[in-house]
Amino acid sequence: MFETDRVQFWKESETDESFLAMVGNIAEFGCGVIHVTGLPPWSYTVGVYDTCGQPEIIVVGLKEKTAHVLLNKAARALREGIDLAMGRHREMVGEVECLFRPVDVKWVEHVMGRAIWYYTQEPPPVLQAIYPDLENHFQWEDGFEEYFRQPLLQGGVEETTTERDFWAANDPKSSLFDWKFPNSPHSTAYLSQTVQAGIEPVVYVSHDADDGAWQFLGDSMSEGGGPVISCLHHPIDNDPSLKELHDLPLGWVAERDKPGDPWKRYPHD
Repeated sequence: MFETDRVQFWKESETDESFLAMVGNIAEFGCGVIHVTGLPPWSYTVGVYDTCGQPEIIVVGLKEKTAHVLLNKAARALREGIDLAMGRHREMVGEVECLFRPVDVKWVEHVMGRAIWYYTQEPPPVLQAIYPDLENHFQWEDGFEEYFRQPLLQGGVEETTTERDFWAANDPKSSLFDWKFPNSPHSTAYLSQTVQAGIEPVVYVSHDADDGAWQFLGDSMSEGGGPVISCLHHPIDNDPSLKELHDLPLGWVAERDKPGDPWKRYPHD
């Protein structure tokens, strides 16, 4: 059992059932594992630092079951005195190696809310488990398969779209927060020039049946100029009410008279 002072404090003072369940796992196993559904999903430990003085672990982009196994193996290795931050480590996930690198505190505060809660606003040290592709190529190496790309949460890392998207997906001010569209935020959308320039608001949206593309037009419709090619999230950045149309079926359109009015949905002719 891992009955630390912090575990005892939370058992005596907390009433939230899900949080108490996590505290119970920390007391019994030395850590709890939190899984978050997102774009992409991520998982992390809570309690490793409290019970053995070693960093917590986070991994981004793995399915829940795979992430759970990896995190438990990593926590066990840390308790056995293995320095995960040194070298590459096999037998963590599949037949490939993993690297473990320190996570910048800004990321800990941004995506590890339960850990911040457990440690009462004092961010613990954290290592990110970074996995390669199936051929054991990491994303900074030649031959890497892009499907396995993941955001790198270290300080001083050159920020790419992957890191920016992961941050935005956890920022309530961003259109990527709670993203529900079936398409990637960076898939192609078509705007009239008047919408792109902010001259007209979006009053007509089409989810095309032939290629799944989205069109966003104003009162001038196609006569408003264009089409202007855009990332899907850009018009939603400018008008969050467009999020309501995330479930518009293929081959359907939605219209409204002006922003704030209800959308009228119907199949395209």
